[in-house]
Amino acid sequence: MSFDGFDLPDDLQLLSDTLRGFVRDEIVAAESDVDPAAREIPEHLLKPLQTKAKAAGLWCMDAPEEFGGGGLGAFAMTVVHEAAAGHRYAFPTPGGGALGYSPPVVLYKGSPAQVEKYVIPTIAEAKSAFTAISEPTGGSDPARAIRTVAERRGDVYVLNGRKMWATNADSATYGVIYARTSASGGRSGISAFVVDKDTPGLEVTPVPVLRNHWTTEVSLENVEIPVENLIGGEGEGFALAQQWLVRGRLMLAAQSVGVAEAAVKIAVEWAKERETFGALLGSRQGVQFPLADSVTEIAAARHLTWQAAWRYDQGFDARRESSMAKLFATEMGFRVVDRCMQILGGMGVAKEMPLEHWFRDLRVTRIVEGASEVQRYLIARDLLGAAATGKPAVARV
Repeated sequence: MSFDGFDLPDDLQLLSDTLRGFVRDEIVAAESDVDPAAREIPEHLLKPLQTKAKAAGLWCMDAPEEFGGGGLGAFAMTVVHEAAAGHRYAFPTPGGGALGYSPPVVLYKGSPAQVEKYVIPTIAEAKSAFTAISEPTGGSDPARAIRTVAERRGDVYVLNGRKMWATNADSATYGVIYARTSASGGRSGISAFVVDKDTPGLEVTPVPVLRNHWTTEVSLENVEIPVENLIGGEGEGFALAQQWLVRGRLMLAAQSVGVAEAAVKIAVEWAKERETFGALLGSRQGVQFPLADSVTEIAAARHLTWQAAWRYDQGFDARRESSMAKLFATEMGFRVVDRCMQILGGMGVAKEMPLEHWFRDLRVTRIVEGASEVQRYLIARDLLGAAATGKPAVARV
């Protein structure tokens, strides 16, 4: 299939079609029995979906094959995340957890013992985990904002500090926490640790936010963990995390494209059937033009996302392209869902429809994984180099 300049291999097209069918026939059907105000798909409905997803070969598709996942590359995963997004609980986890959970990605570089204890059970048993980077002092530049410290005392590290905006920390069994192991500022002093949720001194407090799926604050008071819970070496935390930044941004971009496309489908069907003042709603230019703008922007966002993913898989530096895709797709998704809500009028904001849910989720995507303003800065910095810092270039003699 040729789409937006890309020829999808037959097996990837089949996987996308299969996943879209699974979302439509299984996940959407299950969500019809869920209170629209619920945080997520409840476990008694989620577990049967997970069993069916495993049987259909739709389980943990982005996790490496050696750990029990599907081993898909970045391009294939953008196609998959887009296909998985056409249901109410598409954010923050693709498929609402029905397709499994991946561990915090830095653990893929963990020791054999860490992989055996955390990575493999997370994938096999759908265990939930969390990542804690941001702090009350800031989130857009966590390397400089991190005040949480990890002090080595013999065979243990002792962690003290506070983390904010950690998704799933209240329901997870463990998490990865970033803390400062060196007094020197910057990224070289940050290390990553895997911490069991029931470790004494670790407290989790829910922090309700705009969307149904709230976040949490994680407090650490003299939390002792074994030295072997350090991931990689001291000071390597950010270097490990950066290896996965591109894929994280692309995931959100692809999800935004999939949700926007699902929203337009709802609005189109509404415009074809709804009558106002003796004529179909779809005959009004005030409806036609927003829909035309929306499908155009969806196509543009998809192209940016797929192009960035393709470059990443080919081994090119795709950081600028992934920032462009994340910036444009999340902003686009928010605009498109807003337009579709306007077309549906009162039904657009009704809880029985997924539009208002997506609207709130998409507002959050413009902040997480690097806010839109951060993405603009990263793109501009890549274009301008040192000039972006405001410092004049040093004249060469």
